[in-house]
Amino acid sequence: MTTTGAGAFPGTAARSGPSAASALLGVLLVAGALWLLNVFGRTLPTPALAAAWAAAAAAIGASFFRRARLRRAALLAGYLRRESPLHERLRGGPLMAARSALAGAAVALVLLVAAVRLEDRAAWVVLIASAPLLVAAYAASSRVLAPHAAEAYRRELAWRAAAALVGAAMVAALVALAFHRAYPDLGQATLEQAVWHFVDAEHARSAPAAALLDAAAAKDGLRLWLAQQLLPAPGASLAEAAGWLIVLAEEALFVWSYLSLCSVVLSGIHRHDRDRADRS
Repeated sequence: MTTTGAGAFPGTAARSGPSAASALLGVLLVAGALWLLNVFGRTLPTPALAAAWAAAAAAIGASFFRRARLRRAALLAGYLRRESPLHERLRGGPLMAARSALAGAAVALVLLVAAVRLEDRAAWVVLIASAPLLVAAYAASSRVLAPHAAEAYRRELAWRAAAALVGAAMVAALVALAFHRAYPDLGQATLEQAVWHFVDAEHARSAPAAALLDAAAAKDGLRLWLAQQLLPAPGASLAEAAGWLIVLAEEALFVWSYLSLCSVVLSGIHRHDRDRADRS
């Protein structure tokens, strides 16, 4: 007999999902692991960094695969009979797993490079503060969706709602921090000088990590140099709007990669959801 524990998410069996406390701890552990990577990442050898990347890639890739299977099951349930042989063939297999693994590897790489380079303490406060908000939003979304959503898909829908709400708030906070951040004056510098100014500030014990950090720094130098050359003085213009759209896209990519790892703690650990969907 399954009972609902007081600490479980509303409408969720205690043994089928994490309690609010354990989910919060899990998300905080994700943020803490990224912070440790920020502190020690530049001094770690290549094998240690590769292990961290592989672990993050495997977790994110597995979450992507589970969610892809869940979406495919919902699609097939609407168009195919359960007894049709096409149902089994189209529900997702090695090709979907490979695609999810590649996406997870790319997202994990973006996340780890950004975490190592994230030096703004206020940005880390945003990541830490997002943990209770994410868990609360997930629980509230699950409660609201309980009378309406099919049980097999409720957690996925709750995760999407929570990620959208908290993710939007995180992106807004990070863009606001970027707007008020002090930047070096590159108005009189050449493009080469601007790029090398940022690249020279990067360092890492691992040669592959150093190359990735240099590439990310060069991108920042190029973006800031173009912004200051095109916008010698503050003012409303199409170029200025385009520049801030790039900043918005960068912060959104970082937040999405972070939330993708957090999803393993919340919706990603419910493997039985996919099995329920496959049987529906």
